[in-house]
Amino acid sequence: MFVFNVKVNFSKGLKLFLASSAIISAVICIVCMISVQSKLPDTATCDELSTYSLYAKGENGRKDFLKQFGLSAKGTPVAVQEIKIPSDFNSTYEAYNRLQIKIGLDLSRQKGEQATKYTYELNGSKKKYAVILVCKNKVIGGHLTSGEYGSTDLPLI
Repeated sequence: MFVFNVKVNFSKGLKLFLASSAIISAVICIVCMISVQSKLPDTATCDELSTYSLYAKGENGRKDFLKQFGLSAKGTPVAVQEIKIPSDFNSTYEAYNRLQIKIGLDLSRQKGEQATKYTYELNGSKKKYAVILVCKNKVIGGHLTSGEYGSTDLPLI
């Protein structure tokens, strides 16, 4: 049996440099992972439309988003509201998220995030209003509604 014993004499400066480099590398990796995970997708896919754009920057961007679903908004939004997607979904949000999944979206990715809720009155639709949720200029959710309390929300399609 052979045993080799190697002793390397690093100076304190070199040890400090290597430790600092390791810490900086770890921080950079963590920041990169967080930024990749928090990036919203540019498109979504559903059976009825195939792939569609989620871009909704400005009034024209939001109206163009609705046009992809064959919806025509009248003028400016009738309501604009800042909301927070809950960190923990109750049964109501679970049901609402199932509505989103039908059109290729998933609100569970935005749990705990701020969003803006835009309500548009529609031209010639069986439902009176379209509601879209926008975060970082991308649509993260939406539905059709009659605007009456307790009415059933429908997917945008």
